[in-house]
Amino acid sequence: MAEGRPRIEWMDLVKGTTVIVIVLSHAIDLMEPIAGGHPIQHAWSLLETILEPMRMCLFFMVSGMLATAAVTKPWNKVRRRTWGMAYLYVLWSAIFFAVVYIYAPLPIIDELGMFARNLAVAGNGYWYLYALIVYFVLARLTRRWPIWILLGVAVVLNLMKYPLISFYREHLAFDTGSMIVKVLINLVFFLIGLHFKEILARITQYATWPRIAALIATVIVIGVWRFNTPWSWEESFLPASLLYMVLAIMLASKLIAYQGPRRFGTVIGTQTLPIFVVQFPFLLALSQVFKNDDLGFYQNPIFLLLFPIAFTAFNAVFALWLHRITLNGVGKYLFEVPEWIAHEGKKDEARANPQAA
Repeated sequence: MAEGRPRIEWMDLVKGTTVIVIVLSHAIDLMEPIAGGHPIQHAWSLLETILEPMRMCLFFMVSGMLATAAVTKPWNKVRRRTWGMAYLYVLWSAIFFAVVYIYAPLPIIDELGMFARNLAVAGNGYWYLYALIVYFVLARLTRRWPIWILLGVAVVLNLMKYPLISFYREHLAFDTGSMIVKVLINLVFFLIGLHFKEILARITQYATWPRIAALIATVIVIGVWRFNTPWSWEESFLPASLLYMVLAIMLASKLIAYQGPRRFGTVIGTQTLPIFVVQFPFLLALSQVFKNDDLGFYQNPIFLLLFPIAFTAFNAVFALWLHRITLNGVGKYLFEVPEWIAHEGKKDEARANPQAA
């Protein structure tokens, strides 16, 4: 965050943990079709269900907290959060499109048309970047409104998750894989981070290990209940997400007193963009391998136990390595926004790392 503000270490730890959980969840989903209902897969799916309410809500909460200063600035001072984020979204969507084309080539005109359509409706895993653009522009345009208006709309959208999913499937699907519903239901978490940053930070003052233990037990019970009630899987889990917000802030504020978690936040939490964007080409490539190879090996209990962990670790290490080796060359624009796009009147801001968004 190159705006002269001191880093808040517990936020780095929350963001770093969240991106690891997101990659882990995608690895579990990738493994599910080949697991054949194995008990180990069942255990992984249970863990994923327990953690599901925290994944994107914490990511967007922290993103909202980081946008509090920028949302009041003139448009020409926030190009990193608008044109810059759009650049990253289009770039990595194009990279993913190229990988898809390698594995499933179709007439190029048809492919380009589908690419453009998916780009417009957040039809790939990079919908998080798409959402950040929409949320920031919306917050910027409505900054003079009473907070409760937009926040109230966002809460209603989240609570209407199942009706929105049903409406989308019936009327808007069109084989695009659009993540528009996810964009709508996660707006509330960005707004909470944006408008209630001081309140969220104050939660750290109430962090005690008994309270943390009680919250952990509560979210586990909720997750186990959801796992065993299929009708609830597409319903809103807003209350659980709010509990996870409190839990994450309390737990992170306690853990940063220790060198290991603090180091993890410094290394991973400040480099979430590479880890997030690099995962999807790998996931696609592996899905093709799993689809075409003999499933016998992949149903081995050891493989099922270790694959989500190994994939998550490999993705993080590779992404951080790729980011490091491209820092001083043209390749840096995989993760940084070119100055001609992000120029905001100050050279040091133009060169700032976009992942702080």
